[in-house]
Amino acid sequence: MLPIKEQIERHFHQLSKSQQKVAHVILRNPAYISTHSAAEVGGLAGTSETTVIRFCYGIGLSGFAQLQKEVTKFLVEDHRNSTLGNYVSSKEALFNEGALCEKVMRQTSAKIVRIAQQLDETLFKETTQALHDARKIYIVGAGASQFAAQWLQFTLNMLRPNVELIEMETSALIRTLQEIDRSSLVIIVSLHRYFNEPLELAQELVARGAKVIGITDSNVAPLHQYTDSCFVLEQTELSTIDIMPALLTFMNTLVVGMIAHDADYYNEQRVKFDDFQNSFIANRWR
Repeated sequence: MLPIKEQIERHFHQLSKSQQKVAHVILRNPAYISTHSAAEVGGLAGTSETTVIRFCYGIGLSGFAQLQKEVTKFLVEDHRNSTLGNYVSSKEALFNEGALCEKVMRQTSAKIVRIAQQLDETLFKETTQALHDARKIYIVGAGASQFAAQWLQFTLNMLRPNVELIEMETSALIRTLQEIDRSSLVIIVSLHRYFNEPLELAQELVARGAKVIGITDSNVAPLHQYTDSCFVLEQTELSTIDIMPALLTFMNTLVVGMIAHDADYYNEQRVKFDDFQNSFIANRWR
């Protein structure tokens, strides 16, 4: 039998809306499932015990007892196989072969191409237009996602004004929430392990009327519930290290798409940035 996460993902789009709520609860709170009753799980999902049982049948299980068994097995395996462990194990087959450099880079290139083939072209065009039009852009990431968020903020900030990385520290976050409105665009990066804070923030921002776009790594990642639209960079390994080259390549593509909406404007911004940077460096070392 497939691991419970893959079993849920395979059947997710055939489930009812209420059963999908149960799926999200399981993926976000697996430890809760293994120690609580079907009625309690239904309560957490905002649905009923009967819906939880029907969910189990819907993904090919015999009942709630088997769900608890599979979730417990998943927790043991997930603890044993860390992100770093998944990263190393996925490369072991290459260690004893020649041309290691070429093989690793070909493997990375193949992932990038596969993700590119899965992307929604209409969503891509709408998002890059929104990046161009937005009065202010906010970018969010936690854990491993934070590095990618920092890269995107740094790159966009060289090309256009008003691009800010949201700090999750309380006082800074309160100030930022006061500024975000319907003219703002928010990009949230949420990868495997899915920190709660960005998800809760996304829910709040959508309620405030801001346009929220997600970038994640699964078709059933919890971020889908809280965004206007979501890009999925799906991969077979649960490794945030492995997905990073493809994620940065995708973000670079978003930047290029934004520039394509007004190349003259962004070339002008680039010249201004270079002039200020060169002047600053010259004065700094004089």
